[in-house]
Amino acid sequence: MRFQMKKRIVIFWMAGWGLSLLLFSCGGNGTQGTSLVSSSGRSSEMLLVCPNAWWHGSLGDSVRSVLLAPVPALPQVEPMFRVTQIDPSMMSPLYQKFRNILVLQLDSTLTDGARLGFRRNCWATPQLVIMLRASSVTEIKEAFMQQRQSIVDGIMQAEMQRFQRAQRAQQDNQIVRKMEEKYHYHMVLPEGFIFAVQEECFCWLRKETKYWGQHVMLYTEPYTDTNQFTTAYIRQLRDRYTRQYVLGRADSSRAMVDDRYYPVENRRYDFPSSPYAVELRGLWGLFGDPGDKMGGPFVSYTFLDTLNQQVVCVDGFLYAPANEKRDLLRQVEAILLSVKPLKP
Repeated sequence: MRFQMKKRIVIFWMAGWGLSLLLFSCGGNGTQGTSLVSSSGRSSEMLLVCPNAWWHGSLGDSVRSVLLAPVPALPQVEPMFRVTQIDPSMMSPLYQKFRNILVLQLDSTLTDGARLGFRRNCWATPQLVIMLRASSVTEIKEAFMQQRQSIVDGIMQAEMQRFQRAQRAQQDNQIVRKMEEKYHYHMVLPEGFIFAVQEECFCWLRKETKYWGQHVMLYTEPYTDTNQFTTAYIRQLRDRYTRQYVLGRADSSRAMVDDRYYPVENRRYDFPSSPYAVELRGLWGLFGDPGDKMGGPFVSYTFLDTLNQQVVCVDGFLYAPANEKRDLLRQVEAILLSVKPLKP
């Protein structure tokens, strides 16, 4: 994760803080598992600590516009996070166990700009605590809006790490070994996933329940030029594989990217095992038979594998017609982000 340095805002990972920084002191030393209780809260849940008057004023409006914004590329409206707000006077050991905490605080000593700090495992583990301090409410609001992407990225990175920790505990070692031996990529795959298709440069894994299905695809090709990282090229390659392998109930139905209602989003991404990668988000649907209506969200990461000099795409998609989709898709994202190239 990269934090962009904006004017008059200092951003840092905190090695420690005390009563001079917080209205309440940390119980841990920033390392996991040292006399700390287990964190609480559901996936994508966070605690906001700020005065009630701020929450009900213009600062609260700005915070809600970011933290409760709709998740991009979902077929239904779901907020980025579940947010619980409390006044600092209400902070207690019960609230200190939250998995994600954002603290907004006035500090009259900060005459040269705001401070944005990140710390892991302050009162519980695993936990992320973010503190934004400034000399006025107006400056806190401005700093929050300037650094909103850094704050969201920090929370999302922590959520991905928690998903991956849970998935490693339930890893299907047999299917992981098969992925490594046949495709030369390590991927954390929890129990329940099976291979639906295995070809030389393409595989599709899926996990089906009565109510939803999670899907992961991996496909590779030799690296030739940067055109392979454009939205048009990635989409064309994805459609080629899904038209061939992801079929509907009717013989004529084929899965493809569906941008009739939401445009495909493309952005650079700091993929853990690659110097260059792009993220695509959008919707997929079935085409060919008007009566065969299925679809849902997808996310893909296309990255350069310098170890094997090839372009790799890991793609996850979801079919959950009656369920909320945010956290089910984030579980798939965590699997995609666990991919690491291996030497053949």
